[in-house]
Amino acid sequence: MPDRLRSSQESSTLEAADLLAVAGAGRSAPMFYWEKPSERLAMLGLGVAWEMRSSGGGRFTEASHAVMAALHEGALAGEGGFGPFAVGGFGFSDTECADHAWREFPSLRWWIPELLWIRRGAECRLTRTRQSGGSGGDERLREALAVSTRRGATAAPRTALRALPTPLDKRRWAARVKEISKRIAADELDKVVLARRRTVRTREPLDFATMLAAARARRPTCTSFCIDAGETRFCGSTPERLVALDGDRFRSGALAGSAPRGRDPAEDDRLGAALLACAKNRREHDLVVEAVRAALVPVAASLEVADRPTLVRLPEAQHLSTAISGRLAGDATVLELAARLHPTPAVCGVPRDAARRLIEEQEPGRGWFTGAVGWMAPDGSGELAVALRSVLIDGRDATLWAGAGIVRGSSAETELAETEAKMSALFESLGSLDDERAA
Repeated sequence: MPDRLRSSQESSTLEAADLLAVAGAGRSAPMFYWEKPSERLAMLGLGVAWEMRSSGGGRFTEASHAVMAALHEGALAGEGGFGPFAVGGFGFSDTECADHAWREFPSLRWWIPELLWIRRGAECRLTRTRQSGGSGGDERLREALAVSTRRGATAAPRTALRALPTPLDKRRWAARVKEISKRIAADELDKVVLARRRTVRTREPLDFATMLAAARARRPTCTSFCIDAGETRFCGSTPERLVALDGDRFRSGALAGSAPRGRDPAEDDRLGAALLACAKNRREHDLVVEAVRAALVPVAASLEVADRPTLVRLPEAQHLSTAISGRLAGDATVLELAARLHPTPAVCGVPRDAARRLIEEQEPGRGWFTGAVGWMAPDGSGELAVALRSVLIDGRDATLWAGAGIVRGSSAETELAETEAKMSALFESLGSLDDERAA
């Protein structure tokens, strides 16, 4: 534990600034950006006043205890502020990822930023946190104030270039789906979420703020996020919440089962109706609903599960969604709820342990893809978003992932098309491509 932390809250001097534009124009690392336009919530954290890293089966419990202790280490000055919060995330696996691309992203990392702007509705406030005798991010604050006056992020133009899957990529995918389908037919597994990755090289270093500004405009119900770790950045525009906790009220849900979007409203409605009626997609979806329900029942005083799924429509696809919410029977933090839920069948499979072992053997480079990113407040409240529709940026290299749930009746060709559609969520705004490598 570091020296005693000191936090102060004040009205932000960035009221008129777009926090994403400030994040993109600055050079402070680590940087944490999070925004949910539909809920009028945005955060920007710069620098580190305190941090912790963990791995292994107890990583969530260890992180929860450490973060809560650090958040209560110093008394807050002033009233009406929003911070301090801890921010961070974790990977799919509880072991460290050996892939060089994820070198700056351990199995789990949480920290308290030196500077944290939180915008709720029209109000924006800054929390400054520092160790005793520290500067509290004075240099970063001056930089942020300077860049806030510059031109903000603009919508990225769509590119006509798109790297399609290679014949080898298609064959590898078909072989993997065939292998999993055999295991499912033999009743070894009910579902496995397989993922594909693709690395593209752009002519110029990627501007994550421009890319996310475009995604934010097209996908206002999604959570935009970016973690700048120094040499690399992990960004995304995810439609899926792992869990949110506000006091004793929690919200989670199931997002599984997909169909393409239509070329016109009539076709869109037909495809959506077919998705709702599809036995294969309903089986896949119901596995997630039951797993989330079962994980939360032991800690819930009340639990509400929607009677039937609804459609969530995104530019690249439409999905089955079931809302799950309730009230806690006792005390828990958002990280402790994550320990119960992660990984859900929406990103892993059923049975969970068998599916997880298979994924970790076949896809050791998943890193934080299908992990989660989010924040936690001093009372344990917070929110974690599943890290989907994401890209890891390393200079001019950008690595994208997309997954598909394989169940009884899955088609390799259909699931390949689904992963391509999901990759397009951010792919369209990456710009001109020199080279493409798929795996």
